[in-house]
Amino acid sequence: MNDEKQNIKDKPAAQESGNTGKKSRKNKKKRTSPLILIVILLLLLVIGYSGYRIFAKLWDYKKGQESYNKLREEVIREAEVPPSTLATAEWIVPESEPAPPTEEGPTGTTDPAAPSTTRSRVPVGTDDMRGDITYDADEIKSYTEQVLPFWTIDFDRLRAINPDIKGWLYGMDGSVNYPVVQGSDNEYYSHRLLDRSERFCGTLFVDFRNDFLNDDITYIFGHKMKDGSMFGHFGRYDTYEYYRTHPSFRLFTPDATYDLQVITVVYTTDKESLRLNFQTQEEFNSTINDYRRRGQYWTEVDVEFGDTLVSMWTCAYYTEGGRMFILCKAVRVS
Repeated sequence: MNDEKQNIKDKPAAQESGNTGKKSRKNKKKRTSPLILIVILLLLLVIGYSGYRIFAKLWDYKKGQESYNKLREEVIREAEVPPSTLATAEWIVPESEPAPPTEEGPTGTTDPAAPSTTRSRVPVGTDDMRGDITYDADEIKSYTEQVLPFWTIDFDRLRAINPDIKGWLYGMDGSVNYPVVQGSDNEYYSHRLLDRSERFCGTLFVDFRNDFLNDDITYIFGHKMKDGSMFGHFGRYDTYEYYRTHPSFRLFTPDATYDLQVITVVYTTDKESLRLNFQTQEEFNSTINDYRRRGQYWTEVDVEFGDTLVSMWTCAYYTEGGRMFILCKAVRVS
């Protein structure tokens, strides 16, 4: 009898002991929850920071383009000259693809540092692996021959903002419509606007070593912006269809206006050697033949020793340090 009473007394204790075990397990679970909260908090911080970076970049793009839009309103005036469209040149279809890359440099000399470029046509309707826009067949069919404007550019106003101004470049139905400057190096204007304020898009700039439009080849550099600004749509010139309707750019300078007639488009790397001038006909021919071999296509624009050429450069993401340039012949039109 006493044993039964003792058992009855022990049951609540046992039950209490069992409940204590359950509470202990619950407490153990609760002890891990701060770690989970910390992990969640860190993830939220990473997501928030990433979102901030994206927003900051988009905001920077927006402010840069707003600055250029305002500048256009201030300095561009319609001239009393009817617009002119450059006659479209015929395309010379290559008989075969270019020879495989060799160690032969752009001037015909053996140069181990010379880039090994690759032919990289991209079929219409596919994603461009060089990082350009996606091409659409209907978009290409809708291309119409652009009309290049005759404008009066207020270069006095531009000089007042920045004496480094050299010209104003227009093309690609207005997606290229920017001032061109020349600094003391090839870095300063990479991320600075005409007024020298810092923006990622920067300003189109001439190679600091160039005697602008007096050297055999003048080089103009610009960013390949993801929003399509600056030289962001240069990849369209990879297609002959686009070239046919956009065979030239227009370059306004304080002294004259030039049509930059497209000769070819070449994919290369940042190791490409840049020739400003040619001492002999042979040097010129060697370089032009190299461009012809590597070009995406070759137009019927006549190119002769002594011509003024303009080479416009931007990034191309088909390889590390990838670049592309559009080689043009400068022809004075006014």
